[in-house]
Amino acid sequence: MNSGVKQWVFQRIANALFITFGIFLLCVSLASDGLTYEYLKAEMTSWKWYLAIVLVLACINSVLAAWQIDGDYAKKFGFPSNLLTFTALLVSLLFLFYGLRLLFT
Repeated sequence: MNSGVKQWVFQRIANALFITFGIFLLCVSLASDGLTYEYLKAEMTSWKWYLAIVLVLACINSVLAAWQIDGDYAKKFGFPSNLLTFTALLVSLLFLFYGLRLLFT
């Protein structure tokens, strides 16, 4: 795990899923007259589990990125160690909580 290969592979897989989600949104926006809440809600009901997985991966990816940035730059700029990682973890957990709430209510 110290070599970073697992993190690199995880980020590439997560990014591939993010790209497919972006392509999906692009196709939906081109196929509709306008993106409204009702239209997106109707389109995304069949994609809920995929969107939940993408949301979880985005949260994990943001914490991993913060950990990498924290390890590379925190000491250079005088930030307390792991402050950025902890902040990213809190924000990601809030993002995950409200995102899953929006998807499944």
